[in-house]
Amino acid sequence: MSKKYAFIVDLRKCVGCGSCQVTCKQENEVPFGSFRSRVDYADIGKYPTPKRFFFPKLCNHCDNPPCLSPCPVKGATYKRKDGTVVVDRDLCLGCGRCADACPYGARYLNKNINIKNDPAKYPKVEEVKGKTKKSLFVIDKCDFCFHRIAAGIEEPACVRNCPGKARYFGDLNDPNSTVSKLLKTVKGAKWNEEFGTKPRVTYFIKDFKVFEVADKEINREV
Repeated sequence: MSKKYAFIVDLRKCVGCGSCQVTCKQENEVPFGSFRSRVDYADIGKYPTPKRFFFPKLCNHCDNPPCLSPCPVKGATYKRKDGTVVVDRDLCLGCGRCADACPYGARYLNKNINIKNDPAKYPKVEEVKGKTKKSLFVIDKCDFCFHRIAAGIEEPACVRNCPGKARYFGDLNDPNSTVSKLLKTVKGAKWNEEFGTKPRVTYFIKDFKVFEVADKEINREV
């Protein structure tokens, strides 16, 4: 049986330390100002009853990913059988259409990596028309640290280095995996599930207000 990966973020344990964010940037050489994994926070209310919410965000590896269909190059963004949505850097044109289509803001142009594909072969793609490889950059995003999975380490770097043990990753097709056991005993929630994307990332939360502030500006009072 093929594997079916899933990710859990337990907001009941997250303390907003940012270790996942820093670890991800180091592990995947993410450029300054960009993020594969990030922790947003928002303060609501006023003294004497203020409240701060931490909300870790990453690619949701949707079962119905909206980022696939806008891509003008077949296979540049694709979904593996194990559920991981990945970018093929050899095929990516850097047009940014997939990033625009992602409702979770999980994709960005990696200004450290130029594309390898030839934009001249795609004259109908207006975003890259007349541009050179040196002026275009590949799309990047969380891929569950696929290089670690390929090496037999079935644990993304952010999971390994979360001091609060608030992140879990594993195979849903394995009934003995931690994610399988947790999802059978704890009721989780999906971020903006109403989009119909069928996110593979589940959040364990105690206050649904976190979803209301998740899409607002960082550290914005509401």
